Amino acid sequence: MDTKVLKTFGIFLVLFIILIVGLVIHDNMTKIVILKEDHISDVTFLDNKKNIYIFWGNGCSHCEELKEYLLSIKNKWQNDYQIFSFETWKDKENQNLMNDVLEILGKKNEGTPTVIIGDKVLVGYGTDMNSEYEEAFNSQKNNEYDVIKKYQEQ
Repeated sequence: MDTKVLKTFGIFLVLFIILIVGLVIHDNMTKIVILKEDHISDVTFLDNKKNIYIFWGNGCSHCEELKEYLLSIKNKWQNDYQIFSFETWKDKENQNLMNDVLEILGKKNEGTPTVIIGDKVLVGYGTDMNSEYEEAFNSQKNNEYDVIKKYQEQ
């Protein structure tokens, strides 16, 4: 009787460990990373998703707040958008890219974070801007314009 209980407990323990390991692996594979150090060569275009471009600075507190906000509402954008983020404070190539795409859009560089969704440019982040960001996600879903495509055509 004791060996039967031990066997059952052992099987339960092994299954439990497999479940936990599986959940950790799944979480790591599906983790969304908002502020990455992308470059133009990393940008991809998918038929079923639009691109969001974030120009940010390493050490920028508003950029970190934006990242946390975007993670908290990922269910509102992750089915329609993919994010590419370009660190601009230390990466001259990304700084030049930011200036070039803003020029295409008829805008000037006003600092970080700068977020481009379709042809909409949002500069800065504070909780008072949440509705502005959500409105941009909603209004740009059907906008086919992509400033990086335009930049690459030049």
